[in-house]
Amino acid sequence: MNPNYRLHCNKLFDRANEGSLLPKHVVFLSVEGTKTEVQYFDLIQKHRAEMKIDAIVQVEVLRRTDTKSDPESVLELLDEYMAIREDGGLEKVLARLELRSFDRAFIEAYSNDKKSVPPADRKKFESVLNDESVDLQYLHFLNKYKGENDVFGIVIDRDAKSHTAAQMRRVQSSCREKGYHCFITNPCFEFWLLLHVSDVSTEYADHLEEIKENRIGAGKRPYVAELLHNKTGQNKHIKVKTFTEHYLPNVDLAIERAEGFAKEENLIDEIGSNLGELFGLLRKPRLARDELAQPE
Repeated sequence: MNPNYRLHCNKLFDRANEGSLLPKHVVFLSVEGTKTEVQYFDLIQKHRAEMKIDAIVQVEVLRRTDTKSDPESVLELLDEYMAIREDGGLEKVLARLELRSFDRAFIEAYSNDKKSVPPADRKKFESVLNDESVDLQYLHFLNKYKGENDVFGIVIDRDAKSHTAAQMRRVQSSCREKGYHCFITNPCFEFWLLLHVSDVSTEYADHLEEIKENRIGAGKRPYVAELLHNKTGQNKHIKVKTFTEHYLPNVDLAIERAEGFAKEENLIDEIGSNLGELFGLLRKPRLARDELAQPE
């Protein structure tokens, strides 16, 4: 049975700058959520200049259409990308499609510009892609989109109600073995967002245990999401206005405030976030970035 590819973009992705500003340094992230985290990092990418991130540095969040969000699945998506990225990785996909009576010239033409192939053939080919669960144009993009000293990481929640401590430690260990960065927020990504708009350690000093437990409240939101909603009006989606008013100007505050909570080695058991390290990495000068390309 052929494997299905989870890497899949359900909308057009921006390829306008694919060949510009080379060499790029790309930070590839596999994230747990399909809305909040994706929107946050997409907006970080668009507002790099305001955060003193070099123009040649890109943030690329890997796209998927499934809802598998456990830590292992987040890690597996990054593994899938790494397989596609490798020399010959895309060739394996193309070989599968060639077996379905489509020659390499047609497949390459479709990958570069699907409107360049006859509509009837395109429809037939897209039916095969659907059967194979392959977003060929997106895989083609990921195979080609590379910089120098690229960085790879996952962004996951501790979410003690769903993920065991042993599960989290296995994922951390796998990341170290594979040279990936592992960015964890305990209890959830919304805590990282809350740090932008609140000095949590003082404002909620008497409620840190409730933050850690993050139970669903009367408003049918988890506790931290409710605190964030009260501060910003945010639900799952991050509106551009919300980002520019509440998050963009306060990234450095969030980084500073996160320093007052657990460090990476203790994030499985204590509240906190090491996402500040990601911004440190993005802002490093090009020569220093070589030293950060691999986590310790």
